[in-house]
Amino acid sequence: MSASPSKLRQVIAGAVVGAVGFGTLLAIPAGAQSSGSRGVNISGSSSVEPITSLVAELFSKKNSSASIRVDGPGTGDGFKLFCAGSTDASDASRIIKPEEVAACDAKGITYTELPVGIDGLTVVVNKSSKLKCVDQAQLYGLFGPESDGSFATAQTLATAFGSTNTALPVSGTVKKFTPGPESGTYDSFIELAYQKLIDGQIAAKKIATTVDTKGKTIAAESVKSDGKFPNDNDIIKRVASTPNGIGFLGYAYYKENTDSVKSIAVVNPTTKTCVKASKRNIRDATYAPLSRLLYIYPNNAKVAANSELKSFMNFYMTKNTLTKTVAAAGYIPLSSSAIATTLSTWKARAG
Repeated sequence: MSASPSKLRQVIAGAVVGAVGFGTLLAIPAGAQSSGSRGVNISGSSSVEPITSLVAELFSKKNSSASIRVDGPGTGDGFKLFCAGSTDASDASRIIKPEEVAACDAKGITYTELPVGIDGLTVVVNKSSKLKCVDQAQLYGLFGPESDGSFATAQTLATAFGSTNTALPVSGTVKKFTPGPESGTYDSFIELAYQKLIDGQIAAKKIATTVDTKGKTIAAESVKSDGKFPNDNDIIKRVASTPNGIGFLGYAYYKENTDSVKSIAVVNPTTKTCVKASKRNIRDATYAPLSRLLYIYPNNAKVAANSELKSFMNFYMTKNTLTKTVAAAGYIPLSSSAIATTLSTWKARAG
């Protein structure tokens, strides 16, 4: 994320923390300060960053000497820092991958996985777009390995997969602006939107493939994009300024930019109805299949050694934070039972 406050942060700051600015939290990049008995350094997901930044602001209001640094280069980049021991906690918009687990294990780093909220990946388009609703097969056709940016190709592919949705324009093209592989949003979108379709095309030998570090055959390019950006605000800017622009990002960033872009509905695979991203639809899971959990991963050893980190996490892991603060950051709180599980998990780890 950028060091200057985004509109999202400005709205939150005005509504919740008054004159305190978010820019102070982002002035020092993650990894730039060493962890000790004082100071907290958090990096990772740009989607979770607004939540953790707001928690840090509120914590700092009650603890004037606190030094909390929050950065959002992306979930993958955050885990690289975290598993190298450079940060105290990692924000994540997906669960930690096996190769990241191995990297942490190699450094003797243990952690606690704590869900903190719910997000709905939102497909956004330029205000002038006529696109209104897509299903998973059409998302594959628009963004997947076989996309050429044309609606005609996207519909042909989708129809071959059994799509009966007729909401795609019959002609025209899209310019796609998306997160990159360093982003948890990128990974989540592939997994939730059309990973099964990719797997089928790989098995049928219909798409270009490569082999990952574990020897697994994967798509050579899972998202075809005309520009990949780690900063969600850059995606908004490109889509807003491109008449046929389309992209995907976290719900909070869409909600803070409804004056610049609009969202399109996604077909619920069970009801076969078009459902728009909204807090209620994400909360009750009718906005399927693009809903996901958001997480923070604190380093267990650093929690034990760093009193300020432990105090910050204790402040974070409260019912008030996981309801009101998560909502103020633009996301959807977990269910009461899920919040209770997160809090009990933290209590058992923190002692």
